[in-house]
Amino acid sequence: MNNQIDYSGLIDKYLNKKMEKEELRWFTREMKAYPSLAEEVRLQKEIGEAILNEETLAFRAQISSLFDKKTNGNTRAKSKKIRIPGTVRVAVASLAALVMMGAGIWFYTYRTIEPDKLFETYYEPYDGVMNVRSGNSEVAGLLSAAMQKYEQREFESALLLFETVLANDRNNVTSRFYSGISSMETDRFNNAEMSFNEIIQHEDNLFIEHAEWYLGLCYLKTGKIEEAEQLFSAIAGNDGYYSNQARRITRRL
Repeated sequence: MNNQIDYSGLIDKYLNKKMEKEELRWFTREMKAYPSLAEEVRLQKEIGEAILNEETLAFRAQISSLFDKKTNGNTRAKSKKIRIPGTVRVAVASLAALVMMGAGIWFYTYRTIEPDKLFETYYEPYDGVMNVRSGNSEVAGLLSAAMQKYEQREFESALLLFETVLANDRNNVTSRFYSGISSMETDRFNNAEMSFNEIIQHEDNLFIEHAEWYLGLCYLKTGKIEEAEQLFSAIAGNDGYYSNQARRITRRL
């Protein structure tokens, strides 16, 4: 996707059918040109439809329950039936449909999404990059082996090797970062948070932006919603690699 364009508002506009013809043609071309954008649109549509269906069913069940209570309460009065004119029935049915539609639109537009679902939507492990540099040949060999395990998605083995590297070289930021991702992959989110925080506090390295993003995802997974909101808001305002995704997450928390 073109990182210079904020697609988040455009996706909402597209899904709510509020685009003018020219803008719609352009956005359709963008989706064809950028498969990742088309995938994001599809994903957002599915999330919205899932929420709408869930809430509509719940709303219908609630209406049905109220109707059953009312009917059961009036069983003794069956002998005295009142005929409701057809026009009144149509008006009542139309009103109910409008209420349900309004409720669906409200839930689709404003309802928050559970942090766990947001995590599953936006998390994917960082790509391994085989660029191992170290003055210590033993550390370099361990890090190379760790990266191979990471790329093979053998995260338990990779984590053990990354931790061995850090035991010999605590300032190895590459190992610290991939150790954090491996911890996430093995459900050690508290350990991952510590790894990413150390990278951020280190300041002078190339992994800070990525560490902030994955730290925010850790916060989502561990239920630290206030911390997640603050961090994703900061990422969204930095106009960096993850800013668009962070903006979408903050709107849904």
